[in-house]
Amino acid sequence: MKKKVISVLLSTAMVASVLAGCGSDSGSTAAPAADDSAATTEEAPADDAAAEEAPAEDAAADTAASGDKFYIYSWNTELQERLAYVTEAHPELADRIEYVNVGDSAIYQEKIDQLLQNPDAEDYPDMIAFEAGYIMKYTNSDFTIPVTDCGITDDDLAEMYPYTITIATDQRDGSLKGLSWQSCPGAFIYRSDLAESLLGVTSPEEMQAKIGTWDDFLATAREIKEKSGDATRILSSNGDVVNTFMSNKTEPWVTSDGVFHMDSAMEEYMDVVKVLQEEDLTQKTTQWSDEWNAGPSTDAVFGYFGCTWFLHWTIKANCGGSAVGEGTYGLWNMCQGPAPYYWGGTWLGATAGCSDKEMAGTIMQALCCDTDIMTKMSEETLDYVNNKAAMKSLSDAGKGAYDFLGGQDFIAVFSPLAEDVDVSWMCAYDQKVNELLDTQVTAYSNGEKDKETAIADFKAAVADAYPGVTVE
Repeated sequence: MKKKVISVLLSTAMVASVLAGCGSDSGSTAAPAADDSAATTEEAPADDAAAEEAPAEDAAADTAASGDKFYIYSWNTELQERLAYVTEAHPELADRIEYVNVGDSAIYQEKIDQLLQNPDAEDYPDMIAFEAGYIMKYTNSDFTIPVTDCGITDDDLAEMYPYTITIATDQRDGSLKGLSWQSCPGAFIYRSDLAESLLGVTSPEEMQAKIGTWDDFLATAREIKEKSGDATRILSSNGDVVNTFMSNKTEPWVTSDGVFHMDSAMEEYMDVVKVLQEEDLTQKTTQWSDEWNAGPSTDAVFGYFGCTWFLHWTIKANCGGSAVGEGTYGLWNMCQGPAPYYWGGTWLGATAGCSDKEMAGTIMQALCCDTDIMTKMSEETLDYVNNKAAMKSLSDAGKGAYDFLGGQDFIAVFSPLAEDVDVSWMCAYDQKVNELLDTQVTAYSNGEKDKETAIADFKAAVADAYPGVTVE
């Protein structure tokens, strides 16, 4: 049997998984909705936990020495492919890693939540991957452990972009619960040839001046529509602006005292989408649809809000070519856009029942901290890695000059944007609340509701989803 002698300790000593409240108060907690929370267990008296501590540690050591499988869970093959860089550096780990690809991000949390209820199960996760949208559900709970418990030090974190650390920090006590091997700052990725023919713009700096604020962005959208004879729109989907707005809130949806707040940036988001819809300034596609994916290969769409991975695996993948002169390959540039933002990312954390914390630390240190490994990984995969030194060395060596972008250095563009990402607004309620808001934004932009009604209905939906939150 794998490591599971420690299940007695976990079943009795692990406190209930409670989502931390949002905001800067690290000592606060707030209860999650039933459908968004991991399993809960009763908290045992401190004396009982202490009595079990020594034998539990011995059991963990015994199982690690026995070569038991070390289970790592995610929802696709990306992390599995990146782990190859870990096992190349540490071949002794290869036979022990048991990578479990759940295969569907939509059911991933449900699967993990079920597993975390059974610390005595053979396939209990030793490490789990998190996405930004729900990472705080797990890091602000007792189902994950600080990376320092796995041997990660401050020196290991020195080259990381600060926002990637903030996101994975347990807001209850300030402990860091996860590490990411990637950084995902966003930019506005646009057609340089259309910018010149329609706007007279010949550089990213000139383009930035045309879209530096949302008022400027909308004015430029109108100009593109007019100058193209109604053939080109600045965006494909109204929803393409959402990540920029969500990354520029000034306060969390739910503060540390359990009170819901609607940031003024969210009202601006509603108004911008309303203008885009009413003035016919986008192609009104649905994000990720076939029509939306076809946009980069045509002249119908001027640009996209996209991040590091989006540049390579969405825009380039759908441009209609694989070399300069084919499709729109080589006819793109990047600039910041109305505001800095980020989009996505994957973090890796160890669970409370991790059978081998030293192995967990070795994996995290190699994948997320080792500059040499991360430099190689970035050069070979085009991942924008979460290591400033690695990205600078690649840019200095000319590795960022990208023929897809007409020679523009994508690393040099993304690096300052990654530094500027602010995630102080994040909280454990983000994923669900954002979905509730978008339902009302769509209704408002389509003229089905006025703004006041849409906001009132949004707040009512939040109150229904989270009875423990005060919605004013």
